Amino acid sequence: MPTISSKVSKRELNAIQEYANACGETVSNLIRKTILGEAIFQKFYWDAKEYDCNISVPDNVSGDEEDKILLGSINKVRRILGITEQNEI
Repeated sequence: MPTISSKVSKRELNAIQEYANACGETVSNLIRKTILGEAIFQKFYWDAKEYDCNISVPDNVSGDEEDKILLGSINKVRRILGITEQNEI
């Protein structure tokens, strides 16, 4: 299988690894899904689920709890990158 590579900083690698963990994916699979999802406008059409990649949230949580989990994951990656944290989704 062909391999694609990209140079990233240590901080970027840490952020990518953290996001992959939050999505329950390997870094390689996360990158593949993310790039192909962007290429086919997955966010807008939702017709190719194999390229869907989202932060994992347990099924039995309320909407407020889900927002807290998502915001926590988003802000953890933002902290790693040195970007200002978000207050809400």
